[in-house]
Amino acid sequence: MNIPDINPTQILQQRIASAMGLDKYRYIMKTVREVDVRENEDFQHMFNGFYRVRRNEDWRKIYYQVFEEAKMTTPAFGDVLHRLYDATGNVEASFSSKMIATLNPQMPIWDRYVIQSLGIEVPKYGEEKRLDIIIMMYDQIVAWYKDFLQSEKARECIMMFDGLLPDYQWISDVKKIDFFIWSIR
Repeated sequence: MNIPDINPTQILQQRIASAMGLDKYRYIMKTVREVDVRENEDFQHMFNGFYRVRRNEDWRKIYYQVFEEAKMTTPAFGDVLHRLYDATGNVEASFSSKMIATLNPQMPIWDRYVIQSLGIEVPKYGEEKRLDIIIMMYDQIVAWYKDFLQSEKARECIMMFDGLLPDYQWISDVKKIDFFIWSIR
């Protein structure tokens, strides 16, 4: 009887990477600058699946139009937030941040798990100056990441990530911390 070639490190890395969606993330990050995201259905499918974009076709058409335009200028979070609000009438903090973080992996995402973990209270619908408040809150998230990344706990998280997932060491430290926060849920 043959003994199978078992590489436990490789197997565990593949399983962890799969559970975290790291191959999808790699595809998104590798492809975003190579394709027209307005037209490339493979990119859209992968991005929609990874970031759980569950909006109708009209909304997605606007989103990927803004996304493609953003690739040329790499705008700030507030610029994208305002642009999507003007085009859709929706305050899209999460999807604005995901676009920004895809174009600049040093930027964090606004996600309900991040917001919840950091204890940030989101302004209510209809609240006056809601967009401005959300922009300030995103700046707080950015500041938290900057501070946290200087901590021993962050270094421990990054070292553990890199040790368990050596093929994904290229992922930014901000995104590595994002993956941990998403996993807390």
